[in-house]
Amino acid sequence: MSHSILSLLILIVSVFFFVTRLIPLGITAVLASVAMATTGIITFNEAFSSFGSDTVMLILGMIVVGNALTETGCTDIIGKALIKIPGISKSEKLFLIVVITVVAMLSGFMSNTATVAIFLPLIASIAKTSAGTITKKNTFMAVGMASIIGGNLTLAGSTPQIVAQGILTQTDGCEPMTFFLLSKAALPLMITMLVYFFTMGYILQKKTFHFDETADKYENAAICLIDNKKAAIAGLIFLFCVIAFATEIATLGTIAIVAACACIITGCITVDRAAATMDWTSIMVLGGSLGFSKGLAQSGALQMLADNLINLVGAFATPFRLFALFLILTSLIGNFLSSTATAAIMIPIAIKVALEMGSNPTTFSIGIVIACSLSLATPVSTPPLTMTLIGGYRFSDYLVIGGILSIACMIIALVTLPLIYGL
Repeated sequence: MSHSILSLLILIVSVFFFVTRLIPLGITAVLASVAMATTGIITFNEAFSSFGSDTVMLILGMIVVGNALTETGCTDIIGKALIKIPGISKSEKLFLIVVITVVAMLSGFMSNTATVAIFLPLIASIAKTSAGTITKKNTFMAVGMASIIGGNLTLAGSTPQIVAQGILTQTDGCEPMTFFLLSKAALPLMITMLVYFFTMGYILQKKTFHFDETADKYENAAICLIDNKKAAIAGLIFLFCVIAFATEIATLGTIAIVAACACIITGCITVDRAAATMDWTSIMVLGGSLGFSKGLAQSGALQMLADNLINLVGAFATPFRLFALFLILTSLIGNFLSSTATAAIMIPIAIKVALEMGSNPTTFSIGIVIACSLSLATPVSTPPLTMTLIGGYRFSDYLVIGGILSIACMIIALVTLPLIYGL
């Protein structure tokens, strides 16, 4: 059996386990990479070298920095400052817009899951003392969606762009993304989201969420103890990261690892806590997916898929139409599959098609990343949205509120991405 057929079979089996989640996502990705090496499609060195890549170091380091901000109480300081904004506790709509903005901005630099985990208890506490002015049901879902869309502001905001970065780095004819390259795509989507929840989205929530406020585990959640000195240090380290990423004084992974080490050395987070709070699933999915994509490329499977897709579409196959097709398919698939798994599957194929068409593979990759964040019609694509189920929502609520937002943002993305990055 040819290597291209073998790698396609491994792809099919991997997709099955990604969808069914019969085994954890990280294990699926690693085993797919192992299968590529075991069958001789790639070497074992190639299968596992990605775990030490600059891309993996970036996500590992920024997870430590983000967790240090949480451990020291730096993020709680931001939350408490938010509450003090004049008039914010007297208008749910104003509260919603301010919280969405803050959550989206924070999610660009730290785990969006951690951001949501911080803000849900904060919102629950405010709602409990607001005499019904602020409600969890009109806020929780929007916060989850804001963290996902805001995660596109930087290269470290979410896993799909890290997957894209790794694949672009190891693919001939492609250039890696800079740290803030995605922000040009994310800002129009953030504006769209803010307008939506200030107008139609807020009205739809009021009409759709007929259930009573739920009593949940967040109401009595304890806010972590704040160490002002360490919070200030963690904040300065975070500021160093932002400046270093912007000025590109070193590779992104180097900057992130240096910052993570600084957090540990200064006592902002201990080694044990850094290990305990590490998102090992993301690391495993990322490293495994990069090895897996090497196998797909070297076996010729990606070439086969790209050629067949272009031939299948035929005269319809213009760069923009294929770009739009990839974005729409990715967004639809992402409603039923992990956004990370969706990115790992779709990005190598999209890059190959772009190269075959003489288009910009970076634009196609960015499009896939953005589309992964627009799978908002169900709460299953990513943990930040799943966490909001505690607000008492039904699946149909996500279809109504998230589905309309997804369509609006998809239209904006299809218009703006080609203009910003070029096809």
